[in-house]
Amino acid sequence: MLVSYVIGNHYLFEPPAEGSKEPALDLVFIRGQSWEFLPGYYRHLAPGRGNTVIERLRHIGNTSWVSIQEVRDSPTNELMIRGILQRINVSAIRRRPEPLPDWLKERYYYLTSSVSRPPTVQVFDEPTNVKCFRYSVVVAPSETDTNNHTFHASYLWYCMDCATVGARGGAYSVLRGNLAKFDLKMLEVLYQKESLEGDVLDIESWEDQGSPDILRFQVKKGNENITQLTMQFYLPTA
Repeated sequence: MLVSYVIGNHYLFEPPAEGSKEPALDLVFIRGQSWEFLPGYYRHLAPGRGNTVIERLRHIGNTSWVSIQEVRDSPTNELMIRGILQRINVSAIRRRPEPLPDWLKERYYYLTSSVSRPPTVQVFDEPTNVKCFRYSVVVAPSETDTNNHTFHASYLWYCMDCATVGARGGAYSVLRGNLAKFDLKMLEVLYQKESLEGDVLDIESWEDQGSPDILRFQVKKGNENITQLTMQFYLPTA
């Protein structure tokens, strides 16, 4: 994921040559990310084994863009991970979405309005009649980034810790005990608002109705929704 972030921010969107009056991107936030971990990921992942990471830009909008990623096992070329990321250009002053510069839209004109946008992560409704497991964290300095807010990957660890404690305590019907017994199959994250160092975040977690292999999470700061996250796990076969 970090490799994809570097490719997307520093290679695909390199601004025009030095001396140009064209503006560069201000701040780049991730709006949503979705990852599927295929069986080949668990079959081939090993220290010293080579992987190939590919990122393809697929759509350019007014304030955001969407790219598709693949991670393949180099010796066999088997697909291990595939993902979709939506990134957004944000004003450093207003912390609100900002239109992409003209030079970027012109460079990738063939990916603008004439191309349909790949499916991105969408908000899900919180259930009203489901018992939730609750877990709280305080954002530590080491969990923030250069944008002076909570690093996007920190939310993954918060929710994984929540799920780990919940599984040990019997909060879910099938995902119980040691959560490490279950391989992760799918991960989706939607970033709704920012949180900062020292903020207290409350995480509500519940099992998806009708799909015990899926856990959903809503991260809140007080009454504000900060992040939504979905995890799906491989269940052992008989």
